[in-house]
Amino acid sequence: IKEFLLPKKGWRRALDYIVHRLKRLPDTPHNISVGLAMGVFSSFTPFFGFHLVVAGVLAYLFKANIVAALLGTFFGNPITWPFIASFSVNLGQILMGRKVSNFETFLEQFIGAGEAFWQGVKAIFGYGTSDWDFVLLFLNELLLPYFVGGFFLGGLISLLSYFIFRPIIYAYQTARRKKKTKKFRKLNSAEKSLKQSL
Repeated sequence: IKEFLLPKKGWRRALDYIVHRLKRLPDTPHNISVGLAMGVFSSFTPFFGFHLVVAGVLAYLFKANIVAALLGTFFGNPITWPFIASFSVNLGQILMGRKVSNFETFLEQFIGAGEAFWQGVKAIFGYGTSDWDFVLLFLNELLLPYFVGGFFLGGLISLLSYFIFRPIIYAYQTARRKKKTKKFRKLNSAEKSLKQSL
């Protein structure tokens, strides 16, 4: 668990990698920002293990940068997930007019549903008895509110992320183009000077 939450190489290295990859994407600031927004949005869905797939499909549908969308899913990581999950579930419960549960209850039910699901799968193969009622209760009581709350909260955060990332990416690409142009001009003038001297 410690290695999962605090990797030996640190989160800084992962963040540096994401920034490096974003800098190298050959696309418009709009497409990259929409892709990132789709990745952020997918982090708010309860489709655990499929966030990359969801982000990729959304980026494809919105004609956004798919690599940026995949990188955007890093918004949902072991550090941010407890906040994403608890806020999404609570918002969903409020919107659906249900009793708001605290994070400890949510976590216990989540672990319990995982165990019940695994027990149900084993029961299919003749190992023990299943408790699908608990899984169905979990789907109705927590996963459905998670989906509803995550849809609205993810929509809001991804929209904000678009407007934050777009000017930053535009400024970076403009500065990079200017730097390349300046370097090209220097090389050109050096080449002309060399030809004249010969």
